[in-house]
Amino acid sequence: GVDWDACWWLERAFMEVAVILEIVNSVLLLALLGAYLQNYVQMKTMFGLGLVIFSLFLLVQNLLAVYFHFAMVMYYTKEVMQHAFFLSAAQTVALAVLAWVTYRE
Repeated sequence: GVDWDACWWLERAFMEVAVILEIVNSVLLLALLGAYLQNYVQMKTMFGLGLVIFSLFLLVQNLLAVYFHFAMVMYYTKEVMQHAFFLSAAQTVALAVLAWVTYRE
């Protein structure tokens, strides 16, 4: 079997890529927030307002995740690092699809 304790570099890579993905997510969310704000100002719908609020909360969550990775990385276990990576990767795919649908025209 694989000696995962000897693969410290892999654990580090999971965390570094997770932070990069969270920054990418934040940029995608800023772009989406801009589009949603513009739509809300023009149309004043509850759905538009909901998208603005959703984007704001998700942006705050991503920015806090980046902060906590830098502030508390010494306390993270390899399981937490893998968890953070896979959640960030899934969120990046979801936000990229949402951005593509929003800006496809």
